[in-house]
Amino acid sequence: MGSFEALLATLLGVVPGALYTWELEKQAGAWGVNLSDRVLRFLGVSVLFHLVLAPLTWWLIRESRHGLPPTHVFPWLLWPVVAVYALVPALLGHVVGVGTRRRRPWSRRLTGPAPAPRAWDQVFSYEGSFWLRIRLKDTSGGENGWFAGAFSPARRGPHSYASGFPHDQDIYLAETVEVDPVSGRIRLVEGRPQFRGVGVLMRWEEIAYAEVMAVDGE
Repeated sequence: MGSFEALLATLLGVVPGALYTWELEKQAGAWGVNLSDRVLRFLGVSVLFHLVLAPLTWWLIRESRHGLPPTHVFPWLLWPVVAVYALVPALLGHVVGVGTRRRRPWSRRLTGPAPAPRAWDQVFSYEGSFWLRIRLKDTSGGENGWFAGAFSPARRGPHSYASGFPHDQDIYLAETVEVDPVSGRIRLVEGRPQFRGVGVLMRWEEIAYAEVMAVDGE
């Protein structure tokens, strides 16, 4: 097999699935458990992609002579073919990744019913805002071991953020609110939480449990 055939085999057999996986994980998170899972994912997508584009693949191979494309099809006719193999899988991966992050029902047909590897990733991949009431293992921190805040974009400074798989679990809350040191309930004044004007960064190892509460209207 010459260098052109080897390049063509790699392009046709691996690149479509690799680009799909890259765009999917860029949008939804690096949820492949390990390298072998990712390899199987993008090889599987490549197989499905080639089933759809089998006539185009056959035409491309037939037009190649002695390992080199004929002059009358290079580069103007070959260029769109290569672009299809690169752009379509990447676009599909982007669309599926956005649909997965936004919990679109149709995305489950491609990712399965539970694409997130951990409950942590399932909660923090949600695109909307929500409240968190956190109980620390060390009760000397916060308000008698209680913290509460909004996992949401910040009015000033960095937005709330939670690490994703496979990295260690930590979380940054851009906005924290005052809580009752005994019950841990969020303090309300005229029906509104009282923001402390500071964010908080903590590791999951420091947290005993966390309650997740939806923001009104979401």
